[in-house]
Amino acid sequence: MTLSTILVNADDFGYSNDVNRAIVSSLQSDLITSTSLMVNMPGFEDALAMVRLYPELEGRIGLHLNLTEGFPLTTTLHSFSEFCDPGTGRFVYKRAQPLFRVSKALEQALYEELKAQTEKAINAGIRLTHIDSHHHVHTEWAMAPIVCRLAREYEIKRIRLTRNIGRQGSSLKSIYKTLFNQWQLGRQRSLKNTDYFGDIEDFRSFPGRGIGKRTEIMVHPLFNEKGVLIDLDRQDLRERLEPIFKHDFIRRVSPNDL
Repeated sequence: MTLSTILVNADDFGYSNDVNRAIVSSLQSDLITSTSLMVNMPGFEDALAMVRLYPELEGRIGLHLNLTEGFPLTTTLHSFSEFCDPGTGRFVYKRAQPLFRVSKALEQALYEELKAQTEKAINAGIRLTHIDSHHHVHTEWAMAPIVCRLAREYEIKRIRLTRNIGRQGSSLKSIYKTLFNQWQLGRQRSLKNTDYFGDIEDFRSFPGRGIGKRTEIMVHPLFNEKGVLIDLDRQDLRERLEPIFKHDFIRRVSPNDL
């Protein structure tokens, strides 16, 4: 039988202690296969404690690069008001306009910040399996070469695609996503990327469910007021995922099994 290989990745590990507990619970409940770590948010140290406490997290953690929330680890970006508030230094970048080109100075500042985030995770003992990003900033055209450079330097084998299943928006966005996945990421021969990427609803509406292909499904586990695991859309995470897992053509894998 031809199988659909899927990864279910929980974003935002390290965002807060509450998010960390929801992610670990999701892993222990066999709802996710991997997660992505934020190194500049309040829950980072708690996430590291959980890595030491729960060995099942080993080999399942990627890097969730962040340029949109919290504070940068470096100071160079403070000079660029489109990314940081000049007064507080806090990130203010909102992806309001497409970022196709940046100056050499900004490119270097972005590289230094993303390198610092990468090294903070590695120096904490995390063996990074993949790279993705908060609010998908790595899918900006000008950002991709920087992220690919870091992946090569630190021998990280997968970078998340831009969404290519489910809702696509305008035809121009669809064209952009195809070009991004095929040109910016596809030409990186060392990468072991999936074929498709989207959220739960994208996959549920995906014709054929990626038979014979590899798909990453993105989730954001949280606990609601009743202690039930939910996604960002407030829907029950287990009720949304388990019907997918019951199909006999679905094979779930961890990052190292790609």
